[in-house]
Amino acid sequence: MDVKLNFGKQIKKFRQQKGLSQEELAEKLDISQQTLSKIECGKNFLTAETLEKIPSVLGVNICELFKFEEDDCSAEDTLRQIEQILQLIKTDSKKLDCVHNLIREIALL
Repeated sequence: MDVKLNFGKQIKKFRQQKGLSQEELAEKLDISQQTLSKIECGKNFLTAETLEKIPSVLGVNICELFKFEEDDCSAEDTLRQIEQILQLIKTDSKKLDCVHNLIREIALL
C-alpha cells in the first residue's frame, strides 16, 4: 500500500467534498498550489505543520484522513504504515513532536 498516494487521495476527496479548489485549499494551508497538487497525487507528503491544519480547514477528524478505501488492514499492516510515515520524518524533531501531539490527541478521543 502506498501511504502517500492513499493519503493524497483522501485530501483530494475531502477538498472536493468541501467545494474547494486546489488553489483555495493551498491558500488556507499556507502552501503553494503546486505543493498541494504533488501531495494529492502521492508524489510528496505534507509537513507535520500542514497536517495539523488540515482537520480544521477541511472539517474532518484526523483519523478520517488515514481511513483509506482499501482499509481492511490488519493491525500489523497499520503499524507498518505508521512506521513508513515515521521514517519520512524521523530526522526532524519538530515534525516528530507534532506527530506525538497528534497521537496524544487521537488517544483522547
